[in-house]
Amino acid sequence: MNLKKNKIRKPTFALAISEKGTLFYRFLIIFQVGFLLFLGCKPQSTKYDSKIFFDNINSYDGISLFTVLNGFPVLKSFFVSLDPVDFNKALGDNLAKATREDNLGTLRASQSALLVSRTSIQNLGLDSASLIEKMETTNPSAYDQVQPLFEKIRHYPKPVVRNIVPISADALRQEYLSKNKDQVTQSIMNFSSDLKSQSTHDLLVEIEDVAYKGLIANANARAGVESLLNGFFDPALVADRSLKDGFISIIYDLGEMMFKRAGFSDFKTPNTAMKELVFNLDKYFTAGGAQFNADYSDPLHPAELKSFMMESFQIVRSLLDTGTLTATPVNLLQKTAENLSLLSFAVSPSNVDGSLKELIRIDVDGKDRAYDGTSRSMSALETLFVVLTIANNYGFTWDTSNTTNDWINGTTGGELTVGDAIHSLKSVMGSSDSFNFKNITNLSKTSNKVFRFDPVTSTMVAHQFDLNSRVLSLLEDNGRGATAPVANPAAANFDRVYNKTLPWALNWIKRVTYGGYGPYYNKNRRDGSGNYLSPDGTITRNNDLSETLYKPTWQTRRYEIQLDIPDSASNDTPKRCYDPTPPGTSTLDNRCFIGLRGIKAANTVQNPGSISNAYYTITEIPKTDAQRAVDSDEEAFYKNLQWLMYEKRFVAVLPVRAKLAATVAFEEALFITAIGNGLVGMLSLKPNCLPSACATDNGRWTIDNANYVKAYNAAGADLTYLSNTPGDSVMLLEGWGFGADGQQAFQVTFVYPALWSLIVPNPDLIYGMLPPVISLNVPVLERLGFTTATRVIPDLVNANWEQRNTLTPLVVALAKAMDDQVSGQQTAGFKNPYTLLTGLAEILSRPLVFYGPDTTATNPTNPTPPSFTQVRTVGMADGFRNPIASTMEYFPMTSSGPQEYRTLISVLSENTRRFQDGALNLIGKTQLLTGLVKFLGQLGLPANVNVKTKVFNGLKLVMGEIKLNAETPTAVQFNIETKFTEWRDKVANYPTVNGTNIFDPLWSGVDDVVNLFKDYLSRSSGWSIVASLDFLLNLLLDISPSSTDITQLLNLGSSLFYNPDNTRSYTITNILTKSVPPVLEAMAPYGRSLYGTGYYISTPGGFFSYLEARMFMNPDFAVKDLFADLKNFLRSDIIQNTQDTNRSFLFSTGTLIRQMADIYQAGRKFSPVGFYMYDNWNNDQPTSTLWDDMNFMFSVQQ
Repeated sequence: MNLKKNKIRKPTFALAISEKGTLFYRFLIIFQVGFLLFLGCKPQSTKYDSKIFFDNINSYDGISLFTVLNGFPVLKSFFVSLDPVDFNKALGDNLAKATREDNLGTLRASQSALLVSRTSIQNLGLDSASLIEKMETTNPSAYDQVQPLFEKIRHYPKPVVRNIVPISADALRQEYLSKNKDQVTQSIMNFSSDLKSQSTHDLLVEIEDVAYKGLIANANARAGVESLLNGFFDPALVADRSLKDGFISIIYDLGEMMFKRAGFSDFKTPNTAMKELVFNLDKYFTAGGAQFNADYSDPLHPAELKSFMMESFQIVRSLLDTGTLTATPVNLLQKTAENLSLLSFAVSPSNVDGSLKELIRIDVDGKDRAYDGTSRSMSALETLFVVLTIANNYGFTWDTSNTTNDWINGTTGGELTVGDAIHSLKSVMGSSDSFNFKNITNLSKTSNKVFRFDPVTSTMVAHQFDLNSRVLSLLEDNGRGATAPVANPAAANFDRVYNKTLPWALNWIKRVTYGGYGPYYNKNRRDGSGNYLSPDGTITRNNDLSETLYKPTWQTRRYEIQLDIPDSASNDTPKRCYDPTPPGTSTLDNRCFIGLRGIKAANTVQNPGSISNAYYTITEIPKTDAQRAVDSDEEAFYKNLQWLMYEKRFVAVLPVRAKLAATVAFEEALFITAIGNGLVGMLSLKPNCLPSACATDNGRWTIDNANYVKAYNAAGADLTYLSNTPGDSVMLLEGWGFGADGQQAFQVTFVYPALWSLIVPNPDLIYGMLPPVISLNVPVLERLGFTTATRVIPDLVNANWEQRNTLTPLVVALAKAMDDQVSGQQTAGFKNPYTLLTGLAEILSRPLVFYGPDTTATNPTNPTPPSFTQVRTVGMADGFRNPIASTMEYFPMTSSGPQEYRTLISVLSENTRRFQDGALNLIGKTQLLTGLVKFLGQLGLPANVNVKTKVFNGLKLVMGEIKLNAETPTAVQFNIETKFTEWRDKVANYPTVNGTNIFDPLWSGVDDVVNLFKDYLSRSSGWSIVASLDFLLNLLLDISPSSTDITQLLNLGSSLFYNPDNTRSYTITNILTKSVPPVLEAMAPYGRSLYGTGYYISTPGGFFSYLEARMFMNPDFAVKDLFADLKNFLRSDIIQNTQDTNRSFLFSTGTLIRQMADIYQAGRKFSPVGFYMYDNWNNDQPTSTLWDDMNFMFSVQQ
């Protein structure tokens, strides 16, 4: 419930405790003011007979005001410090500014609280005294040890109470002006009703239970809390408050979010956006929801709200403690913070939230989803997670034992195979004859006569690969990245991590942005020797401008294929190759070695390795020194990222020894060379069969298509033309042999034109060597650099600077944290923490993810196709692997007839696709993510190493004690699954209970939550508790509590939740649910008046300011004395007396205030018959004197 709204009924969705607690603060402050006034109105006479008039003239000394506090010297000392005349003047001046009605209402509110809810106030006093006694007796040692800290707070130079209380005078004024009397009254009554409800009682009990476990019963959780607090109050933060300010900024922006309007044209209120979110969470992700069907309830990939929360929680917890996911447990979030700090610009980022908003605005191709009719309906952000899921699952093993079919027999788990690439070209995989790729690659592999140079041993070694070899392992060294060059998946040292598409790509991004493998560098980041450094400290270029990691020019490995050709009829004269037999006809074949480029070894060569130039020279797209030396880390980061995306040359060479046609009697040498400029170029790789035909266009660049990389028949020639067009690609096919009978001169393969019917039988239908379900969706990766619809190459980075994706540094920092923990990649015990990222992507891609059989057409039909994890696409009926569907059939499915497919990202982004009017859009209009990145970056700085270690260790310890049912939590651990179940059920029931019309007043509980964020978390609100938190953190940093202080403070705080005999008391719960509500109800009719008067009392320079400046506790007393005095006072007969006599402080004060209110309400004619001091005013007397008023009040018959 929110005080600022009229309530029709008790809301079931509002965050009750937060609202109720803060509203209580408002009335507590006002009540305290009244309490002080009551103390000031008791006569000093020791005679309590109300019928005796006592004028106090003879004994008044101008100092001692309240005999009621004579037995409580500490409390009395506060009032002794005040001058009565100044006190009355300060109070009178402020009350005079309020309206007569409000002053009267304030008196009536005080009267009603003291007389009507007297018992509740007495119980409140007893419970408050009990809390003090708990502090004193439950852990007396802790109580004693924190006293020096309390004394520091006592002497703090800034006003403590005013700054800690989450209320401002302006907030009171705003409430007063915006609500009428009945609205305020009703809101207070509703609030009281909520406090008394069973649900609130249960919630408060649960909170106390959590506090008890976290501070007392669970040692790990307690250690975690201590570690967190020790981090926040580390000495490093005393001098530099930027980290604290960043933390506060994050919380502030949670509130600021609710002041924004959602949608691409700001057409929707946050209230409506939040209601639609609740409605859609029920509609799509809960059993019984209108769109929740079998696809959403897939047992292996459930798109169900509780499952989302449970699995996401497990991932977040693993980020804090990887456990067995890494060789040794690591806190990946801590590593992420450290990585961010390496990027100087990430410590002070800008507009990170704007990039989130942009990723929601645009589609996979960067088109505006709201205004561009050619755009896709799915956002780039949603597509990104879907693509990650596809990439993590696409990759298949092929049945190579049967060369007559094109069947797969399993999956690789995200490792693209040669078979996948060949299948994407719709090549002839299997056939009834031997002219198919299964047979060709099998024979080539088993021949052991295909060789590749091994730089480790400096020898030519057998290069074994087939359809099941992983594509990434076949890339050339300079582009292969971290992947081990082991092509045989059956080998013991096969790479189990970096053959996977996602780890490989992210490792490359880490290399070029952090590790110095890109051409660009910050010319201002240098070591003591003048060498240029990359962000991770690696030397990226020497001081003499010689290269270290980046290679402007490099070479492929050397490749040779051994061909065994027969002796010719003329006894092979002159000899074409090495002949191990004497001249003449022999049954032994000659041994010929054919190298890459189409070079034949000399006829004396007996073993591979003699062809020294059997490689291709690769030159990267040229960069001048002036282009490469940039001004900042940030400029280098984005230029290197775009270089990797569009310009880095990736090269693969596939050497094959095979009979290339049924008409050829002997094996020939086939070399397939593929070059892609950047990742984008690699994604578009395919044979260029335009503008003429595949055979004549062989080696023609795709974009720069007026040029060829080289002539396919130019034997011995290196590459002659490398396109410098970003994103370009080329595929070159070279075949070499000795004619159809194997007895001719060395020449281009006899069946060259026929090769294309084997490799690309249908060039008009294919998309390229990369499976189209990946290649047609993966352009979303281009949005990682810039959120534009056009390509931003390195040379255009500065011109498009404002469109850079400022979320990417955080993503890359997290990727680096994971990549740095990969270990044992070539062993069976490998560790791959990237599974956390892919797991999260899979969760956020549901319900598009499912496990099912392969439905791609095969030849012949596979009667038992394997099942694997797939993603629903528009054309899924024709198979996830289908390489020749129409373009749109590869798009992720968004609907099928009336059935909609919405991911969690989609629902968080918008109510209806394309409208961008959801919660994430609201976040995108704040500085929330910017603050988060800044906070993490600063936390990772070397200067904050102690802070970082303590904070992240604390988070890890606390999160480690939060368990799910399957983890069998102990009695002292926290079972969060029960809360997930509860929250899921609340969401599911909300539209059922309140109806599906979100604009019905019954949905006002969501309004309450929105207003809760606005009122109590935003910068602009006068009720903001964040301002109080900010002051409290500054206070504690100023007084610098030691680790021991923090330990004892927690010990002291924990004592509030249990008794000395270790039983539970739930005193705080009792105060809020039993004692406070009757007081609120008694004051409710006068609530608006309390706001009106409270504004003038609390405004700066007002009565509160007077008290802050003049009211002090006697320095001879300690804080401990104050607590003891207050406890005794609250328990004394003065407060607890139940008689209706003036021996009861509450009754006497309430009666006195009632009489004052009667006088104030009646005006000057107030002396009815029966009073022995009757009205003696003359007509010319405009008002009464103070003496007249007090004479009447103290002479009245009781």
